[in-house]
Amino acid sequence: MVEIIDDAAGLSDFHAEWSQFATSVPDATPFQMPDWLATWWSHLGSGALRTMVFREHGDLTGVLPLFLHEWQERRQLTLLGSGVSDYLDPLFNRERIPEIVREIRVCLNAWTDWDLCDWQDLGHNTPLSAFGETVEDTPCSAVSLPASFEKFLNQRPPDLKRNLRRYRAKSIEIGPAIFEVSDSADPALLDVLVALHEKRWQRAGEPGMIQSNRSEAFVRDVAARFAGTGSLFILTLRFGKTPVAVILALRAGATIFGYLSAFDPDYEKLGVGRELLARSLRYAHQHGYRRWDFLRGEEPYKFSWGAQRIPKRRVRIFR
Repeated sequence: MVEIIDDAAGLSDFHAEWSQFATSVPDATPFQMPDWLATWWSHLGSGALRTMVFREHGDLTGVLPLFLHEWQERRQLTLLGSGVSDYLDPLFNRERIPEIVREIRVCLNAWTDWDLCDWQDLGHNTPLSAFGETVEDTPCSAVSLPASFEKFLNQRPPDLKRNLRRYRAKSIEIGPAIFEVSDSADPALLDVLVALHEKRWQRAGEPGMIQSNRSEAFVRDVAARFAGTGSLFILTLRFGKTPVAVILALRAGATIFGYLSAFDPDYEKLGVGRELLARSLRYAHQHGYRRWDFLRGEEPYKFSWGAQRIPKRRVRIFR
């Protein structure tokens, strides 16, 4: 059977059960968790909730978190989390996918108040491909961290290793570079992240993700929620007391997801962003993580670290 959650109160009441189910699904990412999606809805959502909850004999078997809104003169059913998330496949009990697909189809055929479903950031083999046209979406990428981190570094391209050595030699003139890791959503650290992100992209003549999505309040709130579950890292590089680069990352299982990074463009010639990433990868390896997910985008620096492309799909359904 399928239930429909159509208001924030219902979503809040469902949160604990949804969380318990989500943590039981293998390979679920932070972006598919209710802490992420419900926080997204509270800050960035619009229109009306229409989240589908699937059960068998009372047991939860899946959730399709949707909302209905007006977009480009169409009535669109969209996935919660769209725009600022990187993995949005709904979490289903794999053994119940055929039944869930049938129930979704019945609902979509019965509802008459939508024109388009546009579902993005889905996996290459998403079960939602059963419903309509699929096209390639912006891929993600991730790098595996092998047993020997020194061997991993030695296998990097010569120009990357040479640049790291050169940047480190130059930075000595300023003072020792200090690497710090916090698992707290410290407002001061988040202030630094937001300020450096804005400064870096303003210098490039672009708004940057936080500004273009108006997502600062969301980032602060979701960081606090994940800190509360022990799933947040804020990694910082400083020269003395001056922070010059920051990464906000989330963890799930043996994977760290590097969600948002920023660096001070005044220190760009010292490669502070690259140096922070190098130290962050070493930290991840030392603490038992075996994968660093760079998330969406195909920037060349990711592949210099050995990242492998993760194909993504987008599903569009016209009524």
